[in-house]
Amino acid sequence: MKKTLIALAALAATAGVAHAQSSVTLYGVADAFIGQNVTKVSTGGTETKLSQGKIDGSGLSSSRWGMRGSEDLGGGLAAVFTLESGFDISTGALANNGGSASSTASVLFGRVASVGLKGSFGEVRLGRQYTAYDSLRGATNNTYDSNTFAQTGTVWGTGIQDYSNRTNNSVRYDSPSFGGFSGAVVYGFGEDKTATASASNSTSVHLKYANGPLLVGYGYQREKETVGSTMFLGATGGAAVGTPAVVADSRKYNLLGASYDFGVVKLVGSYNTAKNNTLKDKEYQIGLSVPFGAASVAMGYERAKSEGAGSTNKGHGYSLLGTYDLSKRTTLYAGYINTKVESGTNASTTSKRTLLATGIRHTF
Repeated sequence: MKKTLIALAALAATAGVAHAQSSVTLYGVADAFIGQNVTKVSTGGTETKLSQGKIDGSGLSSSRWGMRGSEDLGGGLAAVFTLESGFDISTGALANNGGSASSTASVLFGRVASVGLKGSFGEVRLGRQYTAYDSLRGATNNTYDSNTFAQTGTVWGTGIQDYSNRTNNSVRYDSPSFGGFSGAVVYGFGEDKTATASASNSTSVHLKYANGPLLVGYGYQREKETVGSTMFLGATGGAAVGTPAVVADSRKYNLLGASYDFGVVKLVGSYNTAKNNTLKDKEYQIGLSVPFGAASVAMGYERAKSEGAGSTNKGHGYSLLGTYDLSKRTTLYAGYINTKVESGTNASTTSKRTLLATGIRHTF
């Protein structure tokens, strides 16, 4: 009996150690706001106006829930995973790319689904992940990189569509920090190759220096679309010959971003260029945030211009956002945005939007 008790005690101790070396955390964000949204679209002298009161989600941060965990494998090595799902709190629908149901609404873990290893060498993960470019852009974006109030994505997409912030079938490497210097690289396999079309892919990288109040970095992302081919008869009516039907359109994004925290005020800013086969965009944004104890105020301004294919598109926007922390996990906020985008041949279409909203965010 004594030996049995000793064995059980040893087994319990071993199980306790194993449990202590592993962890799984359930976390999330619930964010909703009420506001008045006004849009005006003018084309060829005809203007259409829509004013609508709304209750929507993901104002300050995207509503989500997820699980992340790690297991100590010994020797400084750990296995890590993250599964994260987005949702629209106003309807309960899956919404993995923002505050409303999107094209990936049927995907359970559409925000992040990754597993990998972490150690002194850095971290390597496989799955659906954020791009390296996105990591730097989020860190230097105005208005806290908020989902609704930071209008960079809206204004910067006036010509070439804005970048994809996540990529499927990807491998990501994050380096450790060397005196404040670090980097990351992500490659996404398109996995859409066919007998007549080459595969698409995504490549992104960032290099940054973050030490004390200063962060400065460079980010690059290339999104290559698939290329098809057709068969046609030779000039003399001979055998069919394969030739590319579409020239590959690769969108390339280059970002320089920085932030500096003076304590009484934090400044952020970035300059971005985007290019494809026909257009070239030049874009910039600046912002500042000021803390007042449990309260804070942030402001942002963004501008973009796109040229090519005989047309010029341009846009600008600004935002104002105030927050108040009721606790470490619950925040009240109120904000205002105003954007104007001119697009089409000779900027023939003008789109304006304003939003005044107040909401609550709770993290768990």
